[in-house]
Amino acid sequence: MPRFGIISDLHSNIEALGAVFTRLEKEGVDRIVCLGDVIGYGPDPEHCIDMVMRRCELTICGNHDEALMRGAQDFNPVARQVIEYNRRMLKPSLLSGSLKRQRWKFLEGLPVSHREGDFLLVHGSPRDPVHEYIMKTDGIFIPDKIRDIFDHFEGLCFVGHTHFPGVFTEDLKFHDPPALDYRYEFKGEKAVVNVGSVGQPRDGDPRASCVIVDDDGVTFLRTDYDIATTQRKIYDNPNIPDLCAARLEIGK
Repeated sequence: MPRFGIISDLHSNIEALGAVFTRLEKEGVDRIVCLGDVIGYGPDPEHCIDMVMRRCELTICGNHDEALMRGAQDFNPVARQVIEYNRRMLKPSLLSGSLKRQRWKFLEGLPVSHREGDFLLVHGSPRDPVHEYIMKTDGIFIPDKIRDIFDHFEGLCFVGHTHFPGVFTEDLKFHDPPALDYRYEFKGEKAVVNVGSVGQPRDGDPRASCVIVDDDGVTFLRTDYDIATTQRKIYDNPNIPDLCAARLEIGK
């Protein structure tokens, strides 16, 4: 299988997304798939949608993408405020141009999962592809949850959603990328691989996260980007809470 990149949770951060695409190009990757949450939180939803439509071979539906269509009633106030702002910005009217309609149709038509050989691609989990979080501590505190999740797929499952990269193995252990030296080798067993977040990391590392998949394993990449520019855009936008900017520089 040719090497390919997986990205997730872009969250309208065009500076981070552009840096990741450039990094993947330098790594010799020209096939890229996205596990959803193109929009939300950040200042540039339109530009991110356009870039994903051009550059990603496949995009999966995330919970923020779904909430744009169905409503964000179950979101926290910060996330809900930005989704409602995104809807006002993105939803086409009778007089809207073709590009605006194309963006909306693209998000509206995103699949919730995709299987390719031994790989299952979802945003959340195999049990609930859009909404369920697989947290790094679940193997300790909710082991039956992780066992049941492993019963719902074969091979490897790639996810995003938590903004926290790493690998869950069948022994219920979660392995952070630094502990793996940023490389997980395939050994024939099942695993859940979280690719982390491009646009809003929450593992304490503010650099954009993504992975490259090859025949033998997964390589975790972290990429610097112009955080200050993204923050400035958010602070200048009264429709986006300042928290969405402040958390970028600490990766939380």
